[in-house]
Order: sequence, then C-alpha cells, then structure tokens
Amino acid sequence: MNSLRGKTFLTLGLICLVLVFNACSSLQIAYNQSDLLLKWWIDDYIDISQEQLFSKAFPPIVNKHRQEQLPQVLVKIRQINSKLNHPLPISDSKNIVKDVKSISLETMNLFLDDATKLALTLDSKQFNYMENAFLKANKKFQSEYLSGSSEDRLNARVEKMIERTESFSGDLKKSQKLLIKNIAKENLIDIETIYQIRLSKQQAILKTLKRISQEQLPASQTKPILEKLFNDIVWGSTIEQIELEQKRDLQSSIIISKITEILDADQLKKAQSKLKNWEVDISKLIEQK
Repeated sequence: MNSLRGKTFLTLGLICLVLVFNACSSLQIAYNQSDLLLKWWIDDYIDISQEQLFSKAFPPIVNKHRQEQLPQVLVKIRQINSKLNHPLPISDSKNIVKDVKSISLETMNLFLDDATKLALTLDSKQFNYMENAFLKANKKFQSEYLSGSSEDRLNARVEKMIERTESFSGDLKKSQKLLIKNIAKENLIDIETIYQIRLSKQQAILKTLKRISQEQLPASQTKPILEKLFNDIVWGSTIEQIELEQKRDLQSSIIISKITEILDADQLKKAQSKLKNWEVDISKLIEQK
C-alpha cells in the first residue's frame, strides 16, 4: 500500500509522469494488464488467498478508473503539452505536482470498498508477511540510495533524474547532465529524510490495519479509517509530516521547472512528441469498453 502511491499513480511532474505509467513502452498493453499487475504487486505485500475477491474486484476497478480518472489524466497531459514550447514556469510546475497527487488520491480511493474487504480478512500471519515485505523493499532502497558516501548517494539520485528526463527529451549533453546534478544539489531533500518518511508511512499502514483486525471493526467503520490512511499517505497527517510533504512538493516543482529550462528546442519537441503519444494511447483506452 505504501508503494501504491509510487507504483500506481504518483510521482511528480514531467519527470514523474514517467512513473505514473511505470515507463511502459506500450501504455495500452500495460494498462489493459493492470488488474493482473496489481494482483502481482499486492501479493508481494499480502499473502493472497482470496482469489475470488481479486478476480471480482479488479476488472470493475480498472473499468471505473478508465471512465472516471483517465479523462482527467488526458486533460492534464494536454495542458502540459500545450505549454512545452517553452520552459515551464514554477507556477505550472506547482500545478502539475498538485494535480498528480490529487489524481493519485482519487485513484487510491477507487480501491476503498475492496481495500475494506481485504483489510477485514487480515490476520497475524498476513501482518508478518507484510512486515517482511517492507523490510525487503527497504533493504533495496538502502542499497540503491543510502549506501556509500554522500557523493555516491547524490549520484544515484542524479542518475535516476537523468534517466527519467532522457525518456522524454532523448539524450542529454554532458553539460546538461552537470546542470541537473547542480539542480539536484540545490533542491533535493536529504535522502535520509525521505527514508524516514517512508518508514513512518509503513508503520502507519501496519498500525491502522492491525487496529482494524484487533478491534474487529465493521466495514462501515473500516472504510473511513482507510480513507483517512490514504489521505495521510499522500498529504501527511501530523503538522511535521504535512510540512515535509509541502516542502517535497515545492522542491519537486522547482526541479521540474529548472530541468525544462536546460532543455533545448529539439528536446522540448521530443518531450511533446512523447506526451502526444500518451494522448493517443489514453484516448484509445477511454474509448475501449
């Protein structure tokens, strides 16, 4: 559930729109297999034995997303694409970040009814399974972003930024890559802080699900608890968390704007072409039954 934000419909702006669709080479194929992919992902965190629940739940959820969320995504992508003749001002970047997070939360809320059913089936065995899955995911995160010197950590994040930017712009020049590294140095939030935010959200998930299980709450009380959990994951719950999320959003907006400033006219056109291909694919997905 912690990665639902990242793996399903979240991350930030031009860079993060790649992650919104998991950088798939064929958006339509990936989307039409999303029920299977979601089941595989959830099975990483919860030992699924309720096959019937998932076989019934996913098709209508995906269809509802197709009808309700994809038109919103299409509008946002068109708005971004119409402005990419020039670098994006910070005001536009802020709107991108806000829109992506809002759509992410709306998407998560599509799962509320079925997440409620699932939460009511969890037991101690499932919680152990989930805790081990979090540990495994965290070890991978540590290996990728928390190992080595501070310079090593920065370089790992910069390489990811460059990779995602090039998926839109095509190959970057060496001078542009150096500029991205400078942008990262000035604007990225400390990776240890990011890691602690990650841990706190995982603990919130476990605490909430264990409470539902221990108190044997009915579905009518479980659903609003999960709805609050989803909201807290996206926006934060405590004053400190909310301020950190706002800081991350601002820094992400600055990064998006500054990266578009270093792209030349041809690279901006390539980014527009990439988004145009997404427009076509999403339009076809919306039309499909």
